Amino acid sequence: GQKEIGFEHKNGVFKEFCEKAILAKNEAESLQNEKKEAPKFVFIIDEINRGDISKIFGELFFSIEPSYRGVKGKVSTQYQNLIEEGVFKDDFYVPENVYIIGTMNDIDRSVESMDFAMRRRFVFYEITAEDSAKAMGIDYDKSSMKRLNDAIEKEFGKDYQIGGAYFKKYKDRLNDKEVLKELWKHSLKGLIREYLRGRKNVETELKNFENIFYGNDKNSGQ
Repeated sequence: GQKEIGFEHKNGVFKEFCEKAILAKNEAESLQNEKKEAPKFVFIIDEINRGDISKIFGELFFSIEPSYRGVKGKVSTQYQNLIEEGVFKDDFYVPENVYIIGTMNDIDRSVESMDFAMRRRFVFYEITAEDSAKAMGIDYDKSSMKRLNDAIEKEFGKDYQIGGAYFKKYKDRLNDKEVLKELWKHSLKGLIREYLRGRKNVETELKNFENIFYGNDKNSGQ
């Protein structure tokens, strides 16, 4: 016989996340003899700017805004008629104890097309190259990472500095010449070359950055 093909409605990751947050919040509020704050649920979206945020968020476009949080801001989703049970059987909402963190690289070209209405729904906080280095246990002030970033800031601006992720693997050996050669060859050279794209003396400028990174430049303090 012929097999029937159909579709089954399933909750997405964020919806399940919100449901857990609501259940945890209800449990905390149900404790009569103890003042217990609802646990905070933090949802992290890495490289949030990589997609069309307005389309990805859909009905959440309004729901994530503080003034629409909770039951008072509930919305009917396009699949609402398929939901027969659970906390969202009537409508969907994002509870007050859910926090959304999106990360992005502000020199990424896709940041330019980020919807302004979505921008205002987030607080923007800058994490500098130095911040990222120190969070990863890197001794930034005396490192080759700082030498290179100081030169990058002078030439291109602070936004182009390189974060700690490139250096974390070698955080205790950032002045070891063999480590510096490996880092430059496999990771940093191509990135700096991209920064220099379109310039007349790319190879000369690239060599200058390499010398600064190695500590061979007369202005590097080494």
